[in-house]
Amino acid sequence: MKNNTMTENRVQAEAFLRMHGNELKLIELYAADFRRIITDFETAYGRIPTADDLLWIESEVLGRDITD
Repeated sequence: MKNNTMTENRVQAEAFLRMHGNELKLIELYAADFRRIITDFETAYGRIPTADDLLWIESEVLGRDITD
């Protein structure tokens, strides 16, 4: 697996921009989960997830739309 830190950070930033609320609070709440999702997704599919993937997976885990 290659180190794609810039792309991973861009995807996370895009996901945070699609969410409502204080960006710093959102980062505090979701950054660790996004990191885990990215790692697991790359292992399973061999590519970095999209911002949509991050938002959808986290919403499914929490049982609610996290973009609201």
